[in-house]
This record gives sequence, C-alpha cells and structure tokens, in this order.
Amino acid sequence: MSNTENNESEILTFEDLSKELGIAETPKKETVTKTNDIADEIEKQLDAQVNSERDNAQKTLIENGKTFVDVTEQYVKSPVVLETIEAPIEKPEQQKKKRKTFNQIFSDFFSAIIPLKKDSTKEKVRKIIMDISIITIIGCVVAFGELYKQNREELKMEEEIKNQIVNTDNFDDNQYVEAWQELFAQYPQIEFPENMNLKYSYLYALNQDLVGWLNIPGTNLDVQVVQGSDNDYYLRRDFYGKSNRYGCPYMDYKNDPKYLDDNTIIYGHHMTDGLIFSNLDKYKTLEGYKESPIIEYNTLYDTYYFKVFAAFYINATPADDNNYFFNFMITDFSTDERFLKFADELKKRSVIDTGVSVQPDDKLITLVTCTYEFNDARFVVVGRMVRENENVDVDTSNATLNTNPKFPQAWYDVKGLTNPFKDDKKWDE
Repeated sequence: MSNTENNESEILTFEDLSKELGIAETPKKETVTKTNDIADEIEKQLDAQVNSERDNAQKTLIENGKTFVDVTEQYVKSPVVLETIEAPIEKPEQQKKKRKTFNQIFSDFFSAIIPLKKDSTKEKVRKIIMDISIITIIGCVVAFGELYKQNREELKMEEEIKNQIVNTDNFDDNQYVEAWQELFAQYPQIEFPENMNLKYSYLYALNQDLVGWLNIPGTNLDVQVVQGSDNDYYLRRDFYGKSNRYGCPYMDYKNDPKYLDDNTIIYGHHMTDGLIFSNLDKYKTLEGYKESPIIEYNTLYDTYYFKVFAAFYINATPADDNNYFFNFMITDFSTDERFLKFADELKKRSVIDTGVSVQPDDKLITLVTCTYEFNDARFVVVGRMVRENENVDVDTSNATLNTNPKFPQAWYDVKGLTNPFKDDKKWDE
C-alpha cells in the first residue's frame, strides 16, 4: 500500500510525487533564479523611491468628504483621487454631556459658597469672605428697598393729610355755617374746640392730638404738629398713631397749644431723604438763613409768624459738654431778666448773627432736630414772634456769620480744637 493510501490526510509535494512515480526532477536554471532576484531587487528599489517621492511631494487633503490628490506625476500618470465618506463620530457614552438636575445645580451652588471639611484653609477663608459680602449686599438691597418703600408711604400720607385741609379763603358767613353743619353731621362723636379754625377741622376729627401746622417758606417743611401726653409717644409714630420711623413733629407736652408760652418747643426727626425737619440744615449757612428768615406757625385758632433769631448746636447729654447741659427747653421764664439772659445765651451760641432783637414780652418758637457733627448732637433753630404792627418782612442784608460761636465741648473735641468757653459762666447760675 502506498503512502497515499496509508494516510489520506497527508498532502504530497511535487518533489515527493515525482520520486514516487519515478519522474526525474527538472533541474533549475541558475539564470532564471538570478533574473528573478534582480527583478525583485529592482522592484523593491522602485517601490522605495516612489514611497520617498510621495512623502516629499505636495499633497492636497480636503477633509469631510473631499479629495486627496497625489501629484507625483513622474510615477503616476493621472492623479489618484481618494473619496472619503463623512460619518458622524459618536462620543463614548461617558463623554456625552448630561443635563444637570435641579438638585445637582442646587448642590453645586452651595458647595461653591459654603465652607466644606474637605476645603483647604485658604478656600474656607475665601468662601467665608464671599458669604459675608453676599449677605451684606443682600442686606443693603433689602434695607434700601424698605427705606424707599417707607419714603413713598410717608410722602403719600403727607399728601393725604394736606388734602384734608379746608380752603376757607373765599368762604362767606353762610358757607362757614354750612361747612360746620356738614362736619358735625359727619363726626357727631367728636367734640371740636370752641372757635377753632375750620381749616383744620377735618384733620382734628382724624386725630384730636393735632395742635397746629408748621410751615417754613423757601423749604419743603410744611407739616402738621401734634402733642402727646409725653415727649416719647410721637417719636416713632405717625399722625395716625401707627409705628413709623419718621415719627410726627410734636409740641413739647408742657406747652400751651392754644395761647403759646414764652417758648414753644417743637421736635422733629432729621431724615436723610429730606423729610420732616431735615430742612433746618439750611440755617447752618448764612445763605440758607437769608432764603428762609421767617417761620409760620398756625395753631387751631390763629396764625403766627416768627423771625429766625438764632441757630445753634447743642449736646443731648451732659457728658458731651463737661457735665453740663444747656437747658433750652424752658417754656416759661419767671422774670424778664431771666428771659433776656436766655436770649443773650442763644445769641452767643448762634452760628449766625441775624440782627433780630428780643424784648422781655416777646415769645419764641424753638425747633429741635438731630444732627451729626458729633455723637448725639442736636441742631436748634429759634424764632422770635413778629410783634403787633411790626413788618413781617426781614432785612437780611446785615446778617453775618458768627466768627466764634459757643459750641458744646464734644464739637471742639471732634475738630481737635481748644474750647475757649470751657470755663464760661452758665447763664442760669
């Protein structure tokens, strides 16, 4: 049996088959072998040269479906055009941008502003400073918003109050009678003061603490005046008795609101938005005084005019003036001499020498408000009532600034000056 029969899976080579059949092997010609080797070597050299030339030759590549052109014309008769197919490249799933949930956004936000345990000390300090800044800004915005709201409400209330004033300029006797009858019918429970001015009757019906109306021509100070049972009630309450930082200008509870005393005192807040008594600041300058030398005050019964006599600074506590408090809140003076000494003290303290005189039988009006030249300071403006048969007009041409007014000790301390009045004799001693 042959090898082929013994192993069907064995494949014989040509040489083996020839031997088995007895066929002699054809000898290979050496020339053929050499020719093939030379041809292979030439082909390799040509391929290497072509590849080198192609690498160095100019190529043009236009991406996204355009053509690549090989311009090695010495080896290729026509340009080879390779068409590319544009296909979307999909990013791995983990690289795709995912939309953050609200909880993630919320968490990221607070992680950026709240100090965490894992944060470095520098990062914690940065976050704390940032948080304080954010809280401060938010607080300021809320505060300014609230102040603006209160300002609008105050202006609106003042306008409503002014609208309650009855214009009686052209009323005849019959109109007066009819107006009072209508008022009594509308407010039967209110007991109106006898002989009061109809002009303020409706305001009085709204608040029986009303005692008058204050106006300073040349300013926006044009406001109602009330009087409580003490000097605290209207400090933080409006005309209707509601809590309000503006308060309501009020007369000292010791004053007589009908006949007025030797010195009628009215208090009001100094508001930075220009409301209430902030306009008293103009009396700190000579020009301001000349613009508004008259104070008009209307009681429920009559109208009075006062010529501005003095404007000065005062301390609220004795500690701010060498344990001394100048008591300018005296309503009645026991003697003419004491009244004139008081007037001289006002003139000495006044920042303006107005040239307005004061006599023993004169009456004064004193307007008091806060000021900020030193801690817990007050600014006071005093007017002298226009006398009977005296001209209301004021000649301000002779008014001058006081070159050396008397200030409380705290004022000199703030300015870094020596108080020349430190040992001055007190007016009431």
